This record gives sequence, C-alpha cells and structure tokens, in this order.
Amino acid sequence: MNIFKNKKLLQATSYKLQAQKGQAALITVLFFLFISLALVGGFSGFAAIELRSAKILEKSKQSYIFAEGALEDAIYRIKSGKNMPSEVVYQEGTLVATTTVSETTDTRDIEVEGLQVDARRNVRTLLVEWTGISFFYGAQVGEGGVAMGNNSRIEGAGGTAGNIYSNGPITGGSGATITGDATVATGIAEDNQARSTVCNQAQIVGQVNPEIDFAQSFQPSDTQPLAKVSLYIKKVGNPSNARVRITADSGGSPAGSDLANAILAESSVGSDYAWIDVVFSDPTTVTSGVTYWIVVDGKQNANKYWIWCKDSNQGYGNGVGKYSEDWDDDPWTQIVGDLTFKTFLGTGVSLMDGVVIHGDARANTITNSEICGDAYYQTIDASSLSFVNSPSSPTCSSPLTPGTAFPDQSDSSIQNMPISEGNIQDWKNDAELGGIINGNCGDDGVPECVIDDDGTLSLGPKRINGNLVLTKKQTLIVTGVLYFTGYIDMDSAGGVTVKCDASFEDKSCIILTDSWVHLQNNTMFHGSGEEGSYLMMLSTLDTCLGGTQRSECTHHNSAIDLHNNATGAIFYAGDSLIYIHNGVNVTEVTAYALRLDNTATVTYEEGLINSRFSSGPSGGWKIQEWQEIP
Repeated sequence: MNIFKNKKLLQATSYKLQAQKGQAALITVLFFLFISLALVGGFSGFAAIELRSAKILEKSKQSYIFAEGALEDAIYRIKSGKNMPSEVVYQEGTLVATTTVSETTDTRDIEVEGLQVDARRNVRTLLVEWTGISFFYGAQVGEGGVAMGNNSRIEGAGGTAGNIYSNGPITGGSGATITGDATVATGIAEDNQARSTVCNQAQIVGQVNPEIDFAQSFQPSDTQPLAKVSLYIKKVGNPSNARVRITADSGGSPAGSDLANAILAESSVGSDYAWIDVVFSDPTTVTSGVTYWIVVDGKQNANKYWIWCKDSNQGYGNGVGKYSEDWDDDPWTQIVGDLTFKTFLGTGVSLMDGVVIHGDARANTITNSEICGDAYYQTIDASSLSFVNSPSSPTCSSPLTPGTAFPDQSDSSIQNMPISEGNIQDWKNDAELGGIINGNCGDDGVPECVIDDDGTLSLGPKRINGNLVLTKKQTLIVTGVLYFTGYIDMDSAGGVTVKCDASFEDKSCIILTDSWVHLQNNTMFHGSGEEGSYLMMLSTLDTCLGGTQRSECTHHNSAIDLHNNATGAIFYAGDSLIYIHNGVNVTEVTAYALRLDNTATVTYEEGLINSRFSSGPSGGWKIQEWQEIP
C-alpha cells in the first residue's frame, strides 16, 4: 500500500516538475521576444530621431545661408548708397529672412533672422565709416621742416591753441608765433643699404596656417635709432590691425621678444600695393652690421589678410624672409624671396630757432626763441632759457607764469603722416568708378566739364585726365572724389567757389591731383554747410621740395602755392612743399615741408580731430564685425 502511495507521489512530482519546466521555457521565450521588440523599437526610435535631426540640421543650414544672403544684400545696398529701409523681409517658399538696420551717425548695425519653419539662425554685422583721418595739429610737417616768415602764425580758431608737430626743424623770423605747443622730432634718413624694393611676386600673409607671421632680416649700415620702417603691402578684405616688431637675431631667426613695436593700421593700407610707414614711438638703437628682423605679427583669417610683396630673386644679400604660425613660440620656415621693406635711421639734430611758443616747446636744440610754457631739450641758449624761467615777452599770454625747464630730455619720435599712400590709391580707385573724362575741366574742357561764367557744375566721383582751370565767377560742387591727373589753377577777381555737396552732411570731400595746385584771388572753399565738413585739396607730387625751380612744380618749387584766404579747406602734400603767402588764412595744412610768408596764418579748428572723408555723398563703409548671434 505504501509502495503504491510513494509511486503516485513520485509521478505527481514528475508531472509538476515538467509543468514548471514548460512555464520557464515559455517565460524565457516571452522575455527574449520582449527584448527583441524593445531593441527593434529602440533602433526605430533612434533612426527616427536621427532622421528628424538631419532634417532640422538641413533646415538650419538653409536658414543660415538665406540669412547670410540677406545680410550681404543689405551691406551691398548701404555701401553702394542704395535705399536700405530699417526693416526688410525676404521670403522664398518656407524660407524667411528678416533684416533690421540700426544706425548712428557713423555706424550701421545689421541683424538678420533666418527662419525655415522651426529652424532659426541669426547673423549680424557692424559697418563703420570707411575712412577717418585725424589732424591733431594746426600744421603737421615731415622731414622738410617749417620756415615761418615775419609775424606769421599757427593758431587755433577763436583764440584757442594751435599746435604743430614737425619731423624737421622749425625756424622763424621776427614775430613768428605758435599759439600752442611745438614739437620737433628727431631727424631721420633712409638707410639705402638696409632695404629691398623689388616687387615681382605676392606673398600672402595670414590667410592659412602656419603662414601667419612673416619676418625679414636686415643689417643696418650705421649705429642709430631705428625710427621707422616702410612695407610695400596691400590687403584683402579688412584684416585686423597687425603689429610690426623689431627683434634681434637668435640662431638665424627672430628672437622671442621684441626691441620695439608699432601698429600696422588696417585703415592705412589699401587694396593696391603702396609703401606704408610704421613709426616706432620708442625706437631701439640698432648696430651697424648686426642682423635684426622686421616681424609682422598678425592673425589668421581665410578671407581677410595681407599681401606683402617680395623679390623672388632674393636680390637683397644681407637678409632672408621667413614665416611662422606664432612669432614668439613656434619654429620659423624660410621662404624663397626677400620681402619688400625700407628702414629709416634717426640722424641729425632737431632744431627750434627764432619762434615764439605760447605753449610747451620740445626739441633737441632750442635757440633764439621765446618759450612761454615748459621747455624740453638737450641744448638751449641763455636767451631762450630766460623766457622759460621768467617769461617777459609781451606776446606771452597773461598771467605771465614762469615755465619749467627740463634739460637732458630724449628727442621726440617722428609722427606718421595722417594719410597713407594706400588711402590715396583707394580714393583714386573710387574716383575712377564714377567714370573717366579725357580733357580739361573749367574754362575750355569737354562739354560735360565746362563751367560757364557765373555757372555751376556738380561733378564726381570722376577721374579727369586733364587740368582744372577756374578763372571766372564759377562754382564747382564736389559730389564725389575728383581725381585730376593734371594741375589745378584757380585765379578769379570775381571769386571762384568750390564746395562739398550738401549730401555729404558732416563728412568731408576730396579733390586730388598728381600735379601742382596754385590758388589766388578770392577762391572760396566750403564744406557741405554742416559743422565738421571740409574740402581737402591734395597733391601727390614728391619732387617739389623748394630750392631750384623744377618744371613739374608750381611757384617756389612747391606742390601747393596759396595766395588767397582758404578758410574751410585742408591742404595736403605729404611728400612736397606747401608755400603760404602773406595775408593767407588756411584751416589746416599737412606737408613734407612748409613755408609761411610774412603774416601768413594757419588756423586750426578743433573739429578736424574727427574729420571724416567719404568717397561720395552716400558714404564709404567697411565691415568692423561679422558673426553669428544667438
């Protein structure tokens, strides 16, 4: 009986175990089924997300491209003077770009929102006025210096101080007066043995890695302070300012620290090759026969970079050209060619002689002068020093407070001229964009350039292959840059008027010539009529330096000769002499050399510090910033 019970019990247990095994197998199958479904679902979901992300990314790229297109259209409209509303909406299918423009006197801030359904991209650029030239002095003069006749004056408008900065000596006759500060910088001369001026191949600087920083070695021929270097260079786009460094040699490459440095300003470099001066405010003394390096330290940008010309034949025997990704931290690689450069050494003694200075005087040597303010010098005669210690000149301003003498002072460094060859070339290019006239303007020119008696002509921008001759009561209104290849001669008892068009507003206009300028007898100059607007007359001549008369120069062997009042005008001859006759008042003058006849006056206006020149009434603009924004 027990045997049967045990057998039945064993059978029941076996059936139970078999049932449990079946359930476990079913659970296992269901588990793997659920896992498989989860994996399939997961992969499907991931694929769907990836597909959705790809579509969003594609829409985002389309939004960005469409926004960039709208931004470029706005820039084109503003730079070309076309109408540009404060808000414009562009639409193409499901793509929408909304452009908004915020403006101030000299900026245009442009933002564009690109939208493709739910994908949004925003871009922004800041435009600033194309050229700003600062005239910080009533007169700024190059190495040719200043000669002031009896009772001539350099003064400020309304009795304010009129300052002068000269890279050459300042000398004066009886009563020659400067009502502000006067500075004479160290004289300089080009080192004709430490230069390479052949240009036959372009060297791109800063477009790609590692060709970012470039250097050229040289050996000076004398032991003197290195006052400045000139580079034959141009730009593509608007690169950031670069820094020019002078370094010692270290194992055949530039050393990792500099001896002097200065800014290579983007605004002074044009789109065509030109010699660009870089002046060192704290020059280093270089030693004859020792190797030094000129290093251009810039930034990398694929669209905005420099082009430094070079001599691919390596004609300069005392130096080589090299490049590096970072001038003070990475190795240098030699290039095939010598980069174009000039060097200028400080030589001679800066002299101030025979002038009355109401402000402070700075020069190496001061003689026969009356200094109402402080004096900074190496050498001074007893007469000049007596005025510093106890000013008794009736020409000094009251009260007569004694100035202070500062002996053993270092010579002041030379100053760059405010307008570069690059600026001038850009203005010429802008003039040519308006068309070319072959023939003279004024009395006997081609029909579109004749100005009748008592007539008015609006002209510009234009290049005129000829002269400008105005001898009657005529009015010339400058509507854009006027570039004459010939001379400018104005002489009219009835009174010639030359002025900027009213649309220039607070900006200034330009007439430039590759020849001489001669003005006399009641020629009147005006800006647009708004405060801060002036007319500038500029000559590019570089051979008219006074002395023996040359055929290409006007009277007194000058580039610009002024006989009549010229208030409201700026005169510029950065490479030649400007001669100002007695009884003439000039708003501002900048020249390589300046001569003031008896009683001639230069009157400086404070607004010239911020004087802005435009290529035309619509204004000139450059891109200051370009970026994607949130």
